[in-house]
This record gives sequence, structure tokens and C-alpha cells, in this order.
Amino acid sequence: MAANDVQSLDAGSINQRQVSDAEDAERRSRFPAGAALEFADLETAGREFRLDELREAEPVSWVPAIGGWLVTSRDAARAMLLPNAGCSVQATENLVRASLGTTMLSTDDPEHKRLRHPFEAPFRAREAEVRFRAFITAEVDSLIDAMLDGGSEAELLSQFAAPFAVHVAGELIGLPLGEHGIIDGLYTAFAEGMVYDGDPQRQENADAARAALNEILAVQLEQRRRKPDGSLTSEVISREGGLSDDEVVAQLRVVMFGAIETIQASVSNTLMFLLQHPQQLAELVANGSLISGAIDESLRLMPPVAFIERWTASDTMLVGVEIPTGEFVAASIIAANRDPLVFDDPLTYDIRRPNARKGLAFSFGEHHCLGVHLARLQTAIAIERLLARIPAVQLMSVTPPAGFAFRRPDRLVIGW
Repeated sequence: MAANDVQSLDAGSINQRQVSDAEDAERRSRFPAGAALEFADLETAGREFRLDELREAEPVSWVPAIGGWLVTSRDAARAMLLPNAGCSVQATENLVRASLGTTMLSTDDPEHKRLRHPFEAPFRAREAEVRFRAFITAEVDSLIDAMLDGGSEAELLSQFAAPFAVHVAGELIGLPLGEHGIIDGLYTAFAEGMVYDGDPQRQENADAARAALNEILAVQLEQRRRKPDGSLTSEVISREGGLSDDEVVAQLRVVMFGAIETIQASVSNTLMFLLQHPQQLAELVANGSLISGAIDESLRLMPPVAFIERWTASDTMLVGVEIPTGEFVAASIIAANRDPLVFDDPLTYDIRRPNARKGLAFSFGEHHCLGVHLARLQTAIAIERLLARIPAVQLMSVTPPAGFAFRRPDRLVIGW
């Protein structure tokens, strides 16, 4: 297994077009709100209102801070993510590819479908329920036991959400992942490598993390080949004419990424919102059927994946703005999910919101999240068991959710 397996993309891949100084100046003049946006507005807690202002002024705008176009309205973002939009993930400048390698997330069909298809079965709603509910419930209860044994307070991310996400990811792919802190640290480096701020150190850290994870996964892959166990990994590597070992490892990296980063955010954000809205928490405790709405509303108001990137494969029109071929165009999922044209009173947390699932937290189109059903199942079980086992749970302190590509609190302390 090569230490650095970020494969070269084929000749059809997009090389990002360089915008001249004159073009940049003209676009700044046409899109003054986008020109005024700072990179910090895309990652700093409490500055989400700047994205709302941009959406109201210029729903598709030229934003020099990211060197590309930013889409902030929900309908334009959804259109951008559709397969027929003229946008592609297959670009040399794609930092998801640079961080995680060539995977189903960084290729278009038909290559995307070839890489994704072998991994789809366990993520279907019924299969996720049957295969993983018992394990997830036992894991949640074990982690709650440890928190309760430790005193009257716990830091949710480090003591619950992170180990929960890593352990379920290991069960999902059928590989023991060892110390959860090590795996979580590797995926933190991957996430930071996807920040479009031009810092080369981020890519160096992601490269080192990828090499370290490759070593772990290569050993486990060989063990599953010698001793099949019916796991996802065993199923994939046993397919005749299937993926190469390098391709399997690359897809496992991205499957684990979704299973780890997204789940930590979904669990912590949902519990944070509920504890900040005690009346709605009381309604949920009294009526457990509201759990789905609580999760969907949390995903809408604070999406774990805050930023999704594409490149134009042809001249593309989005809500009246023409974007030339080969340019970087991204969607702010935070802004799209707070669009008042789609969501009434969008800044209010409402577990009874009828259209919360119209948010784009799990993306849209061919690259929609593979693990959406499992993610909802995990989050629901975690929240249900936390509230049942710790009925007097209180929010002691929380750092407001922040981050460029992925958004959650760094620290959330609960007490009882």
C-alpha cells in the first residue's frame, strides 16, 4: 500500500481557471457584498449573520476571500448540487481529494458510482436498523455508565460523542480501530485539510494522517482477507472483479470520515439545542415521536457539513449569474438552511418545523450522504438514551459551534 495514494485524476478533470486582476476587480464591483465578506465570516461562531446578509443581497456572489463563487440561497445551492447543473467535484484543486484521496466524494459518475456501489447495502434504512441498533444502544449505554461513574459532570465530546462515533465506525466497517483518540485526531487533521485558506501546513498534516491511517487499515484489510467475518470490509474485498486494495482503503477513509465527524456534530449540536430550549426538551421527553423533528431541525440550523465545493465543468447559470467554465463555486449550507424563502422564521429552533428535512445538511444529488439513515439512527438512539438515563441533565457550558467545513462545539459540558 503506497504511503501517499492521492491518485492522479484523468485527463477530463478540471484545472481551476485563474481569474485575472481585471476580472477580479470587475466582479468585486458587481458583487460588493461578496467582496466585503471575510474568510472569518465562514468559520467563526456568531458571524453567521454575515452569510444571511450576503444571501439577501447576492444569493450567488463572487467572494475573493475563497477565490471563487459562493451560493447562499437554498434553491440555488440545491440546483448547484444536481448532476445536470454543470458542476463537478473532479478537480485538481479539490481539497477533499487532497485530504482523503481519490474517493467516491471526489469523482463524478461513472467512476463515482463504481466506487460507491459496493458500500451501499449496509446504509439502507432497514439494513442499518437491523444490523446496528443493538450495537449502537449497547455502546451508548456503556458510555453513559462511564460518565455517571465519573461524577456529576462530563464533557460530551471527549467522553461520549467522539468514542461513540469511532466505535460505531469500527463496527460498521468490521475493523477494530484501537484508541479512539488516535483515530479522532487523524480525522481532525483531514477536516482541517479541507479549509480553503491557503495554509500549506493543513495539507502536510492531512498527508501525515492519511499515511498513518493507511498503515492501520492495510493491516486490518489483510486480516479480513485471511479471516472473513461478514462485515462491510469483508463483503467488499471478496467481490469478484471488485475494487483494488488501494481503492477499498480510500473508500473506507471517507466512509469513516462521515461516520466520525458528522456523528460527533449531530449528537452534540442536537443535545445543545435541546438543552438551550427547555420547553421543547420537555415536549420531546413527553412525546418521544418528536425526536426525528428535533434531529432534523438541529441539522438544519447547525449543519455538521457547513461548506460544499464544486467546479464548473461548463458555463453555468445560477439564479441569473453566469459562471464561466473551470471556476470554483461553493455552497454555504449554513446560509442555505436559513433561507427565509423556504423556512419560516429560520433562526428559531423548532422541533415541530414541518419542512426541516428540506435543509441540505446531507448534501443533495448523486453525492448525497451515503450514511444518512445510519446517522439519523445513531443520533436518535444517543439522544433518547441520554435523556432517559440522565433525566436531570443540564447544560453547564458550551463553546458556540464553529468551523469552516465542519461545524460543532469544541467543548460541551453537561451536568446532573
